Amino acid sequence: MGVSEQADSVGKPISLVIPGKPEYIGLCRLVAGVVGAREFLDEEVIADLKLVVSEACTCFLRGPEASQNVEGGAGPARPESLRVDFEISPESWRITVSDPDRSYRLAPISACAPMTEEALGFTIINALVDSLEQTESDEGGSMIRLVKRLQPQPAVGG
Repeated sequence: MGVSEQADSVGKPISLVIPGKPEYIGLCRLVAGVVGAREFLDEEVIADLKLVVSEACTCFLRGPEASQNVEGGAGPARPESLRVDFEISPESWRITVSDPDRSYRLAPISACAPMTEEALGFTIINALVDSLEQTESDEGGSMIRLVKRLQPQPAVGG
């Protein structure tokens, strides 16, 4: 488990790698909240970002019915670890959640039955972000990419 941050330069990613266990999702929420506060975001925006990070991570930890391995057979019940990358600029947050080992495959969003937890998670994410993309590749594995555009913050003082 680790966090890396590259100075205080805008646009430099903050990366977090956690074990693939539900009890570590709170750490991802905490990082989103702390960085949001550091960026002076509105509390409602911070709450939305924390929720979408939680839901995106949870998509990877749902269970064996949604997973496949690279060869197409039954995959691991969960990825061994998750990587969450935050790319922050004054205009937007780009959040990517992935399996750094590239051994886990998510079911496509389109394959989620409308009344399942997976579909509900994607519905919540979609309602709170401006862009939601799920990709699969042999090089990158499963990835969920989110973009949340930010409203310009009013200038402080006169």
